[in-house]
Amino acid sequence: MGDKCDFSLSQIRRLCHQLCSSSCVQEKRRGLHEQLLRQRPHWSVQKKDEQFHKIDLGVKVPFDISLPLPARDEREDSGHGVKLFWERFSCQHCGRCCYTPGAGLLLEDEDFERIAEHIGKKTLKSMCRYDKGLHAWILKQPCPFYSPDEKKCQIYAIRPLTCTKYPLHPPLKEMPYNLAVDAFCPAARQFAKDSLGWWIICENNWAKLLCKIEER
Repeated sequence: MGDKCDFSLSQIRRLCHQLCSSSCVQEKRRGLHEQLLRQRPHWSVQKKDEQFHKIDLGVKVPFDISLPLPARDEREDSGHGVKLFWERFSCQHCGRCCYTPGAGLLLEDEDFERIAEHIGKKTLKSMCRYDKGLHAWILKQPCPFYSPDEKKCQIYAIRPLTCTKYPLHPPLKEMPYNLAVDAFCPAARQFAKDSLGWWIICENNWAKLLCKIEER
């Protein structure tokens, strides 16, 4: 019985992604969740402190957070959720994603050529290591282009493609139809907190679809 319910919920989420992506984003943009939250109790309000605590674990524990926004798929017009994310996301320019030591940032061929044209190939290579397995240049970390004093990227206009997408990450396996963000990013954690009430719109749409299916 439990497996059947889980499967049904997965199917409902898939249908919602296919049929309601555009409308649900518009409802969230208009703030419909505020009206729904006034009408009935919801975990995003009742368990707000608990949810915020889980989100804040991203300061020390690496994980991704699913957002109540539809992920992009193969359809050309599926970028509604991504668009709203960038409308509301506010980078804090903390540089944590730039100067935190790590394995390094892979530069796509176009990234390398674009940056090299700006600063010179010899200079750029001195800031990278070459990965023979990937056949690609890896920008060393901490990122040499981030200025902690000015709190900004010195090549922001031509920064690597990966940087333009951060903190968005691929959807989580358990929530494949929703955008996901890196909990390490403080601005992403704040976005997750600010949009917590949006889940009531998702759940409302799931319930409507389920009712229609059960009526058949």
